[in-house]
Amino acid sequence: MLDYRLDKHELAELRAAHRAARDAREAYRINALILLGKGRAPADVADALLIDPDTARDYFKRYKKGGLDGLLRMSYRGSEALLDDTQLLELDDHLQNHLYLTAEAVARHVQKHWGVRYTPSGIAAVLHRLGYVYKKAKLKPGKHPAPEVQEVQEVQEAFVEKYGNTKKNSD
Repeated sequence: MLDYRLDKHELAELRAAHRAARDAREAYRINALILLGKGRAPADVADALLIDPDTARDYFKRYKKGGLDGLLRMSYRGSEALLDDTQLLELDDHLQNHLYLTAEAVARHVQKHWGVRYTPSGIAAVLHRLGYVYKKAKLKPGKHPAPEVQEVQEVQEAFVEKYGNTKKNSD
């Protein structure tokens, strides 16, 4: 079993970094390392922070290998866009003039126009990259809005008068 203890200087550095952390993911990583550094077992740290024990061990290894920067480095990188910059500009211009209700509809347009196949979640990522956000359509009633009470009375009185005139003329 590895010894995960850290000296007082390292723990003080980690505590200062934890107080300064603005990203919750960074704070959790530092927190895991502080708990490991104080002598807690990886399984206990994992249980307390709701992470996998291997993740806690990996945080410690990353810290020992690259220091605080190595621990906090987020190494995930997204894939390259399937559309080039010109095509993305054309898509943006097209979307400025045409309304699509779903990402799937935009994906169909992209496939038809450029022959590039996207999943709905993939095209949603492209749309977010272009600055678009999803806004749910608002329902509008199918009937006219209810008229004011006074308007209703006026319409009813006009109908009664017209009906009366029609009845007199038919007799």
